[in-house]
Amino acid sequence: MLLAEFVERVGQTGVVFMMKIDGPRPRNKWTLRLRKPPYADEYWMSGGDFADLDRALASARKDLATLPGDWSWLDEPISDADGYAELFDALGEAGQLFIVQYSLDSKWVLFAGGVKQEGFTNLDECVLEGLAELGW
Repeated sequence: MLLAEFVERVGQTGVVFMMKIDGPRPRNKWTLRLRKPPYADEYWMSGGDFADLDRALASARKDLATLPGDWSWLDEPISDADGYAELFDALGEAGQLFIVQYSLDSKWVLFAGGVKQEGFTNLDECVLEGLAELGW
């Protein structure tokens, strides 16, 4: 499975998926947040700061599996995670703050260069626009 597919499948369950690379931090530059907006008085949030994308995704898988529903697909490998990790790590090394978020309501949302942009149809389009915003 691709990273975009993983994130979109998470979003289809009603969970908002946000990942961030934070260049100014010397350690644990990756942040992952998962949250389920309140529906009928329920609220759930999970996440943390991680050294790399693999650890962030492993934590997400573990936490998502605690929610009700069919999560049998969670252990499928993500074939392009290393490519995204390298790109986001390069942004972090350059001191950039780069946030990508996905939810069923807003789809792909980007925060790059202090600007929030919405309406992207897929992860690649979102990332490419972010790179352009940052002059990459």
